[in-house]
Amino acid sequence: MKKEKRTNNSIIKFLICATVFVISLSYVLNGVRNIFPLSYFNSPEYSIDVYDFLHSFYDLEIELPKYTISSDEIEVTSNEIIDFKINPTHWLENSLIQYNYDYYFYDYEDSETEVPTLTDKLNSLTNEEITELIRYNKQLTYQSIINEYKSYRYPQAGAFYYELTDNLGNTYTNLPEESVKTLNTVTIPHNPSAEFLNNYYYHEAYHQDNYNLTGKLYLPVTPMGSSTIQANIIQYVTNQIIWIICLILVFITYFLGKKHFKNLRFENKELPPYIQAFQSKYNELPIEVRILFFIFVFTAVLNMHFSFYYALSHPFNMIFDLTVKLVTIAFFILQLLEIYDYIKNPNRFMDEWQNGLYLTNIDELRNMPIYRNIFAKATLYTVIIGAWGILIGMSFMDFGLLIIVGAISIFVALFVLFQIKKRSKLAQNIVDTTNLMAQGYHTPDIKVKGHGIIADTAHNLNTIKEGVVISNKKQSQSERLKTELITNVSHDLRTPLTSILNYVDLAKRSDITDEERQEYLNILDSKSKRLKVLIDDLFEASKIASGAVELQKERIDLVSLMHQAIGEYEDRLSAANLTVRTKTAEPHMHATVDARKMFRVFENLLSNASKYSLPGTRVYVEMNYTESSQVEISIKNVSKYELGFDIIELSERFKRGDESRHTEGSGLGLSIVKSILDLHEAQLELKQDGDLFKVTFTLPKI
Repeated sequence: MKKEKRTNNSIIKFLICATVFVISLSYVLNGVRNIFPLSYFNSPEYSIDVYDFLHSFYDLEIELPKYTISSDEIEVTSNEIIDFKINPTHWLENSLIQYNYDYYFYDYEDSETEVPTLTDKLNSLTNEEITELIRYNKQLTYQSIINEYKSYRYPQAGAFYYELTDNLGNTYTNLPEESVKTLNTVTIPHNPSAEFLNNYYYHEAYHQDNYNLTGKLYLPVTPMGSSTIQANIIQYVTNQIIWIICLILVFITYFLGKKHFKNLRFENKELPPYIQAFQSKYNELPIEVRILFFIFVFTAVLNMHFSFYYALSHPFNMIFDLTVKLVTIAFFILQLLEIYDYIKNPNRFMDEWQNGLYLTNIDELRNMPIYRNIFAKATLYTVIIGAWGILIGMSFMDFGLLIIVGAISIFVALFVLFQIKKRSKLAQNIVDTTNLMAQGYHTPDIKVKGHGIIADTAHNLNTIKEGVVISNKKQSQSERLKTELITNVSHDLRTPLTSILNYVDLAKRSDITDEERQEYLNILDSKSKRLKVLIDDLFEASKIASGAVELQKERIDLVSLMHQAIGEYEDRLSAANLTVRTKTAEPHMHATVDARKMFRVFENLLSNASKYSLPGTRVYVEMNYTESSQVEISIKNVSKYELGFDIIELSERFKRGDESRHTEGSGLGLSIVKSILDLHEAQLELKQDGDLFKVTFTLPKI
C-alpha cells in the first residue's frame, strides 16, 4: 500500500515538474528578447513613445493653431481671385459652395423672379464677393481640419515636459517654474534604437518628417496627460524579473523531474488505463500524421505565454486558457515518452515507417503525372525550397520557431544529401555505361534499386542494350538487302548505258548510211532519256527517304488532282488498251497536302498501272471516306504478270512486277510513293487477290 502510494506521489510530482518546466521554458524562450536591453530607455518601445509624443506635439501645438483663426484673419491672395475668374466652373465641384448657394447669393423671400443658375451667379460676382466666398470656403476647410485633429487619439500626448524650437526659431515650453523630478531626459533630434529603425513605418515617418524640432524632453516621475510610459517601465522591469524566476525554475524542475522519472522507471509503474487507451488509439494513426502532430504541439508549447496580469484581471478566461495549456503539455509529454520508446526500440520506428502513408501509397504517387514530369518536379522543388527559405527567414522573429525550423532543416538537409549521393552514384553508373556502349564495348546490365526518373532511365538503358542485340541480328539481313539493291541498280544502270555505248560505236562507223546513223541517234536519245529518268528517280527516292524534303502543304481538292493526273496519262493508258473508271464519295474532297508531291503519287501509280496491267482491262480509281473521317484512295488493276513473291517487297527500291525487268521504268515508283505518303503521315496498303492488284492509301480529312 505504501509502495503504491509512493508511486502515485512520484507520478504527481513528475507531472507537476513537467508542467512547470514546459511553462517556464516557454516563457524563457519567448521572453528572451524582452529583457534586452536592460534599460527601458534604450528599448525600441521607448523610441516609439518619444515618436508618438513628437507627433502629438507637432499636430496640436504647431499645426493646429494655424487653422484656429477667425474668418477675418483668413488671407485671400490676388492669385486665388484671378484663378476663380478664369475657371469659375471649377467651384461647382465644391459641394460646400453648392450647399450654401441659396444662403449666400439669393433671397427667396424678396424675389419673385426665376432663380439664376450657379454658374451665372459665379460669373457675375464682384471681387469683394469672390473674396468673401473664398474666405468662407477656407473657413469650412479649416474647421474640418480642426475637427480631424481633435478627434485623433494621440497615445502619448502630454507625456513629457518639453523645451523645443522649430525650424522658424519659435520656442515652445511647458516647464514649470519650480523644479520637478524626472526619470529620463531625451535630446531632440533623438537617436532611436536599431530595432525601432528596422520598423519601416516608424523609420520613414521619423526620418522624413522629424518635425524639424530641436531641444529636450523631460519624462516626469508622475504620469501626465495620456501617458502610459511609467506603466510601461514597471511592466518592462516586472517581465525581466519573471523571466529570471522562470529561468531558475527551468533548471530546478528539470533536475527534479528527471529524478522522479527515474523513480517511476525503477518502480515499473504503468500509466493509468484511460491514458493507455488514448495512447493506443493515438498510435494507430500513421506515423507521418503523428510527426505532424508532434511538430504542431511542440510549436504550441514553445509559444505558450502566461500573463500574470491577464490572469488577475480575467480569472474565468485564465482558467480556460490554463486548462488548454495543461492538456497540450500532457499531450506533449506523452509524445516525448513515445520518442523515448523509439530511441530504445529503433526497429519499431522502422516497422511503422514501412506501414506509413508514404510507403504504402508510393506506387500511386509514382504514377501521377507530376511525378513523371521533370519540369513539374523541378517547379515543385523550387516552390518548396522558396517557401522553406521564407519560413526560415520568418523563424528569426521567433526563437522557439527558429529552434524547430532549424532542427527540421538539419534533418531534411541530411536526408537530401543521402538521396543526392544515392542518385548521383546511379547517374554516374549510367554515364559510364553509355560511354562504354558508345565505344562498342559489351557492358553488363545496370543494377537498379528503387524508382524515379534516374532509375527509369537505367531501366530504359538496359532495354536499349537488348535492342542493340536485336539490331545486330537485323544488320545481317540489311546487308543482304543492300547487296540485292546494288545488284538491281547495277543491272538497271548498266543496261541502258551498254546500249548507249554500243550505238555510239555504230554511229561512228563510216560505212553506214545517213538513215542508219539517224536511227542510231534516235535510239541513243531514247536510251539516254531512260537513263536520265532512272537517275532522277534514284536521286528523288534517296532525297525523300533521307527526310531532306520540305513539304509545302495547302488545302487542295483531291478529286481535281486525281482527274488532272488521269488526263496526263490518258494517252499512255489508251495505248495500253486500258479503260479508267473513277468513283468519288463527293464531287470535291479536300485534304491538306503538298500538291506537287501528291500529284507525283497519282502519277507513279497510274504509270505502274499502264505498264503492268493486262491489256483490254479496266483500271478503277476510287475515293471515299472511312469511318474515322479519313480520305481513302484506291487504285485497282488486273496484273499482266504473275506476282510470285510477297507484294510488300514492291515498295522496296528497284523491285519490279516483272522479274525479267523488260519493261521500262526505274523500279522506284512505289518506293517513292511510300516515302511521300510517310512524309504526309499517311498509310499505304498493298493487296493481291489472284491477278487483281490493289493499292490503297488514306489521308486525314480536312
